[in-house]
Amino acid sequence: MRVVRVRLQRFRGFADMVLCPVGHAVVVGEPRAGRTDMITGLRRVLEPRSTMARPDVLDVYRPFPPAGEDLEELTEVEVTLVDLNAVVEQELENWLDLIDPETGLLAAHEQADEAVMGLRLCYRLRYDPASETAEHWVEYPKTGTRASRAERELLAPIVLDRRAPLQLRPEGVFRRLVADADEPDLLAALTKLGTDMDAATDALVASSGIRKTIEEVLDAGAAQLLEMSSTVPADDIGFATDDGSVSAILRAMRPTVALDSAGPLPLTAHGSTTTGVLTAAEAVVSAAEPGAIVLGDDFGDDLDAASAEYLASRLRRNSGQVWLSTRRPEAVRAFAPEEMIRLTRSHGQRRAHQLAATTDRKERAARRYLHPLLLPAMTARTVGLLEGPHDLEGYTAVADRRLRNDIAPPAAYGVRMVAPANGDGGKDELPKLARLATALGFHVRVVLDNDKPGGDAALIAELTALAEHVIRLPKHSSVEKALVSGVDVSRLRTAFERLVTEHGLVGITVSAIADADLAEAIVKALKSKGGLHQPFVDALPRGKTPPLAKKVLDTLANPPATTGLVDLP
Repeated sequence: MRVVRVRLQRFRGFADMVLCPVGHAVVVGEPRAGRTDMITGLRRVLEPRSTMARPDVLDVYRPFPPAGEDLEELTEVEVTLVDLNAVVEQELENWLDLIDPETGLLAAHEQADEAVMGLRLCYRLRYDPASETAEHWVEYPKTGTRASRAERELLAPIVLDRRAPLQLRPEGVFRRLVADADEPDLLAALTKLGTDMDAATDALVASSGIRKTIEEVLDAGAAQLLEMSSTVPADDIGFATDDGSVSAILRAMRPTVALDSAGPLPLTAHGSTTTGVLTAAEAVVSAAEPGAIVLGDDFGDDLDAASAEYLASRLRRNSGQVWLSTRRPEAVRAFAPEEMIRLTRSHGQRRAHQLAATTDRKERAARRYLHPLLLPAMTARTVGLLEGPHDLEGYTAVADRRLRNDIAPPAAYGVRMVAPANGDGGKDELPKLARLATALGFHVRVVLDNDKPGGDAALIAELTALAEHVIRLPKHSSVEKALVSGVDVSRLRTAFERLVTEHGLVGITVSAIADADLAEAIVKALKSKGGLHQPFVDALPRGKTPPLAKKVLDTLANPPATTGLVDLP
């Protein structure tokens, strides 16, 4: 079973949105763009118990209509399900439709051959702001008939939550998995646990020290005041776990794990990552139910990188369909590029961006940039594309230096600087990266050197059609020039001497270089000796930030209102 279409109308921050996932779905995106709201919406319509509690007024889209106006539109979350199992099709046959599996819409008559049987289900909430009353229900859009809880149980998803793992108490996930295994010795083991616990507490009470102390307490007046009429009042005192039931014993028990030769220790003593791994592994076992839909919010927050990727892969492989929201790029690596849904709000309203499946060789090659460059930027609003790793190193060093003076870097404005990482980079790769970033809903800004004026006309024309802003350095300027331009000679000389000494640059005598030639000599050294941009910036004595590099960073963070080519003075 899988969801092929989701429609959210006036639900939380979604005014009106339609999603058509391709297979599984991993939901990423900007802060406050609706990752959690998306998973919550699916839970509202699919979880059988979602309508047992009072309606959550926060589910209603804001702002409310002005006073006196009727709220005509309901809050709705509608899903279309296909690949239903035989039991579901038989029990819910009166509400099945012919569905186009590509769009999730009702199939037209001419599409009957390609259509499949599917089910539409809709969560609806009606709220009256004047009386502050609300009601909610789940119905079949085909007939408007409300779905019963028993019918909804047939469609129940598996929800990943943050409960502690390996819990034996009746409401725990682990206990449910044990019960589902239906092994014949479970009941006998639980009965023996209760019997052994009773025997152990009886032996404890019978020990001389405890027995004597109980008798002393009772003889101090307690037996008389409590009207204990038995011949030996101490026999009426015992110990039990809570109400003495086996369930109470199981609730009191906590899992232990023996790791790193430390012996058995409570699970909490091993840290949050160990707990997170076991919780996610429990979810993997739960998801093994045939055709199960798995819903998880903020997956991987408490996992290390490798565990997040591996367990997400296991969930994707084992379940009928998995919906995970995450901030972790490692978890996204477990999914195909077209299975990623990126949500944004910086375009004026919430939007969803997906990559279409493609067989085009060049397009697939361009998507290689997704994992190393764009996944780490998934929560950023904007990517600032630089020509190569030297540019990234240099501008990042300047941004870090300015932060010492409480000047916010581009990251504070939602801008993530990235650069092609193949060798020395290369500006020819920028259009591919810009096209991919735009398709995923990023705002795109590009920084270009201008050491050969007029030589990049075709590239600039291509980039201005893809990016919001193309920031071009002044004529005959490169990132190396941006790091030295406008810096006084004495500071340049001090930094260059330190660079030559600490990094063993042979053949360079800084004291022999004239002041007029010093800046050009540094530019030449930085160009020919890779990886020295950040050490050079760090070696600069305290003082004014290189003004051209400062201008680049400021323009990345706060570009002009008009889009297109931005020539820096």
